Amino acid sequence: MRLIRRAMQAMPGAMPRRLFTVLLLVGLAPVIWLREPVLPNDTQSVSAVSLPLTRDQAGLGPFRLTGAWDLSSPNRDFGGYSALVVSGPGRLSAFSDFGVRLDLPMPGQPGAVRIARLLPKYAGVKSSRDVEAAALDQDGVAVWLTLERRNTFMRTAPGQAKPEVFAAPELAGWPENSGPEAMTRLRDGRFLVIAEAGGPAHQGRLLPHAPDGTDRSWHFRYLAPAGYRPTDVAQLPDGRVLILLRELRWPMPPRFGTKLVLADPATIRRGQDWGGTMLASLDGTGLEENYEGLAIEPGPDGTLNAWLISDNNNAATQRTLLLRLQFRLSDLPPRGSQAKQKAPG
Repeated sequence: MRLIRRAMQAMPGAMPRRLFTVLLLVGLAPVIWLREPVLPNDTQSVSAVSLPLTRDQAGLGPFRLTGAWDLSSPNRDFGGYSALVVSGPGRLSAFSDFGVRLDLPMPGQPGAVRIARLLPKYAGVKSSRDVEAAALDQDGVAVWLTLERRNTFMRTAPGQAKPEVFAAPELAGWPENSGPEAMTRLRDGRFLVIAEAGGPAHQGRLLPHAPDGTDRSWHFRYLAPAGYRPTDVAQLPDGRVLILLRELRWPMPPRFGTKLVLADPATIRRGQDWGGTMLASLDGTGLEENYEGLAIEPGPDGTLNAWLISDNNNAATQRTLLLRLQFRLSDLPPRGSQAKQKAPG
């Protein structure tokens, strides 16, 4: 199980591995055994239950929590979302560990829901459908994805019979279960990709073009605060990026920490370390979950919305939460002030 492998990577050095494994299995028992029922249901509907907002938002820094929803669906392919994009006015698209795309209107907006598998059941790909990151193409319609277990890129567009899969020599040697977890396409056409594995230094790649089977990328290391790993990244209108971070806390049962970091791709240097400024934490909001998807939506009057979606690991003890955080660029630290990663607060 994915959570077990990740917890083993963070295992305390003083604890014997066998003992830790036994304790971990006991602690994860609700997650392992209390899984959501898998029924042959293809219902194209999603329920979005509005959750009460916390009054204490001091830890959110420049962000204001303006919406929180608990998503659910009887569809057997619902859940496990690890990537998110704003796919059109008032619409979101999420992508799951099981190679499923969810298209839905933002809460309060009209529109249809569509839940569909990205990959047809053909040999060689069925076992490699673990989508972990998504980025809109420059046309604003096609979507680039990363597949974690094969460390490859995939491109899907309306009307395609099946997505195109591209070799990724840029990601050679990245771990199968914690590879390309965060990705965005910058407005100048470059791709920014960060691995989940590592800590505090995570391998990063800056691709000067769309993946084409060659490696001309810049290699760098993203420095995350201790215990946290990048799960997604999205670009802001001023060229900087927000990085979504997740901490797996001693999982008995699983608990998670979530932080948002501001960083500037213009400061990436080949072969060097790259960091940013800590902006916010979801600790204490009552909405703590396994957030793995991040998307930015321009709003009216210069406001922006950061949308977050959580991966429920298809476990009955976890939820698929959707959050909306509102902010303005003027509320963020000025450019040039986030050259060095601040310690988590």
